[in-house]
Amino acid sequence: MRIESGWRPVSLDEAVSRYATAVKRCPACHGRVSINGSYSGPGFGKSMTHRRAHGGCPLKPDTYSGMPSLHPLAIS
Repeated sequence: MRIESGWRPVSLDEAVSRYATAVKRCPACHGRVSINGSYSGPGFGKSMTHRRAHGGCPLKPDTYSGMPSLHPLAIS
């Protein structure tokens, strides 16, 4: 999460509840992400989704190329 002037890791629950409008980036490739899923109720879960696909992110095993790299549109 971009909080004030820097980046800080937060849980998905905290990202949704406290920082819903803050810019979010992937901790591995620094691409922009959004938090998806059900936000309430038992058994519901949230997940981080890249706004634009990127094969260099090891946090996305279904599309990971095996070679880690920053997202082409990485945010700093």
